[in-house]
Amino acid sequence: MHQACNLRNTHYPLTRLSESRQRLRFIKGSRAVVLRSQAYLLYYPELQRKHNVNTEKQAKHHYLSVGRTEGRVYKRLRVLLRYTASTGLINQQYSHIAAFALATALGAEIVLPPAVKRDSFAHYFSTFKEENEVNWTAAPLESLLDVDSIINFWRGRGLPVHKTPSLASVPDLTQPETAFPLYPVDDMDPRFATRLGDVYLQNLDMPELIDKARLAVLSHASAVLRRDPDSKLDAVALDLPCSFFMLRSLSNLRVVTEVAKSLAFAPQIHALADRIILGMAAQGAEVFNAVHLRIEKDARDWSTIMGGDAVVWHYYVMAMKKASFSGSVALYAASGLLSYEGYADMLLIVKSLRSQGLCSRIFYKELFLSHQEIEGLNSEQKALVDFLVLAQGRAFVGFGSSTFSFYLREYRALHNIPRSSSVLVDASAIGTDELFNSAGTVI
Repeated sequence: MHQACNLRNTHYPLTRLSESRQRLRFIKGSRAVVLRSQAYLLYYPELQRKHNVNTEKQAKHHYLSVGRTEGRVYKRLRVLLRYTASTGLINQQYSHIAAFALATALGAEIVLPPAVKRDSFAHYFSTFKEENEVNWTAAPLESLLDVDSIINFWRGRGLPVHKTPSLASVPDLTQPETAFPLYPVDDMDPRFATRLGDVYLQNLDMPELIDKARLAVLSHASAVLRRDPDSKLDAVALDLPCSFFMLRSLSNLRVVTEVAKSLAFAPQIHALADRIILGMAAQGAEVFNAVHLRIEKDARDWSTIMGGDAVVWHYYVMAMKKASFSGSVALYAASGLLSYEGYADMLLIVKSLRSQGLCSRIFYKELFLSHQEIEGLNSEQKALVDFLVLAQGRAFVGFGSSTFSFYLREYRALHNIPRSSSVLVDASAIGTDELFNSAGTVI
């Protein structure tokens, strides 16, 4: 058995091999075959190292005598990378970042997944089906991202990006490690699709992730060609499950930074956030501090791990003091509490913060957007409105084990706001700090 992919030391993408004249056309079986010797030798570098196959003539001889029977790939393949966005606003964003970073390394085309939305922040989410209360459904990706601008950005860099082909079905997101896309690829034989598993939360270095992807593509292509050497195999669809934190971003931070900057949020949500900021300014709060209160019912496990709600709140107050919150500056508070009638809890929070001199007054989106406007937004759009307002705060306090808070600190840094202006509540007891720093850092 030949080695389907031995490319650890070959830094060439699967699909961006130059269209050189190193091609040989010959008749074999029922149709003409064009062997691209450069692609052949790059896909199988061991031929040069171990078998002294270096020239076009030698490549042709090897393919006809050995490679065809073994199902070796003899030409450049298109790769369509498909993946599933994880649950939650920012988990989805991290899924996109990892997938795009991998696509750039492979030279693959990328097929955008649908966005996903939850039915309520009041429900408990778990990857244990018997405990999970949240229902996730598909939504147009345009509800969260500026898809057209993303496509245009990457077109200019030679990376084709395809819009979401279907919202018809979403895989089981309580099992993200096996939540592969369910929609078909237009005009592609389903036999030419393969899967790359074991990537969810794996925090893989980019070279290792590239090797896994190349192995999956070339192994599958070889299997197809062994069964039918005359198969018109021009492209392979590489399907990933949820790609959230599959990449150790620190292993290729330059690319990750470019990707993160390119994934612009939806303009209609930016417009709502701008209205809120203008509304606060009209009431004298041109400068405001910002806090992400991650204390909703779906986060109750974190509170339990940290010792209870009182302990969590104590850490929040400490973080606000560290961020120099004061009684002379207004505060914008983001929380899912108000999305499910948690007004009584919010009033207690307001009273506590003002009594401790941590704000002059508190604003939240429900004061500026009508009930009809808010109800017209899905759960993740509501979170995105808050995210974009919080990003403009003088100082920001978030929760250390929340990807929303962690990425908000990164997003502010992407927009030249010093990281020192963002303080995260110490949630080290939950045990996510190392993973977040390794896979969640984007700049």
